[in-house]
Amino acid sequence: MLRRLTPLLLTIFLLVPACRQTEPEPEIVEYPREGLFVPEPPPEYRAEGIRIATLNTFFLFDGYGDEGQADFPHKGNPEAARRHRARIAQVLRMIDADLVVLQEVENEEVLRRMVTEDLPDLNYEVHFVQGHDTFTGQDVAVLSRLPVEKIGRTEERVPVEGTDDTYGVSKNIWVRLYLGDLPATIIGVHFLAQPDDSRRKPRREAQAEVIRRLVERELAAGRAVAVLGDFNDYDDAIPDLNGHRPITRTLALVKAAGPGPDDDLYNVMAEVPQHDRFTVFYDADEDWQVEWPELAAIDHVLLSPRLRARLREVHYVQAYDPRTVTDHFPIVVILAPR
Repeated sequence: MLRRLTPLLLTIFLLVPACRQTEPEPEIVEYPREGLFVPEPPPEYRAEGIRIATLNTFFLFDGYGDEGQADFPHKGNPEAARRHRARIAQVLRMIDADLVVLQEVENEEVLRRMVTEDLPDLNYEVHFVQGHDTFTGQDVAVLSRLPVEKIGRTEERVPVEGTDDTYGVSKNIWVRLYLGDLPATIIGVHFLAQPDDSRRKPRREAQAEVIRRLVERELAAGRAVAVLGDFNDYDDAIPDLNGHRPITRTLALVKAAGPGPDDDLYNVMAEVPQHDRFTVFYDADEDWQVEWPELAAIDHVLLSPRLRARLREVHYVQAYDPRTVTDHFPIVVILAPR
């Protein structure tokens, strides 16, 4: 989560294996934009296939009970929370994905209400595993109209570089299913926030290593893998709209799925022009204007080689005002079923 949305201010060792070749320095091409961000039209899908998406919902909570220690505009207000839920549902209806990974979800009940009351015709099933983020109370969840065989989450923890501590991924989920004729695992993640905070670097890299190990196990079991979600970090090999560079190895670690480059994950951001590579708005100067320098790409979709071979389309859906719905934008990919 990379945000400072008035009135809230959310306070919210690992090396790639030595045998892996170092990626070349990315060429950063500047795409200046004038004026303020203007939402684009909804996506038009050209290819037939399976649509997989990710979206950070910006506190999809119900307004009741203990809602964590973070502040957000609809906290403790059930009617405002219901309106926010309806706006998120409109985005989900617009992208019309067969499976969507959602971040910043309070609980299973709020999803069931949204599916039943706002999206009854989309035939979604809710898949949710309780996580352990006690500060925000957020979790990661999946809505799917594809049959899901099994769901779970990783509880693994790994050492944090330079400390005696261990760290895990408090907000994650995985689902196993078939994407057409291909056995696959979809892994949803939401990593530690504040990509430019050097104090958080070792812990976010530890989170990346936890997910890398999960990916490696799933690949070894013969499944194709996709990792989707809010990584709260930039890709070191693919510059976003404003050429942000990471201070961590987070994306590189997750993409380095196994012992060699042939099994590395692929960031679909490379499929879109640099001027379309943004997924989040951060109101750095707190003037409540969506300015081009305040846009970045910290949400990602990573595909294993067998899924990359089936990739047909990629859409970075920037079709609404991030001040009025959620400060993140969804990513949608279309995969051939066979």
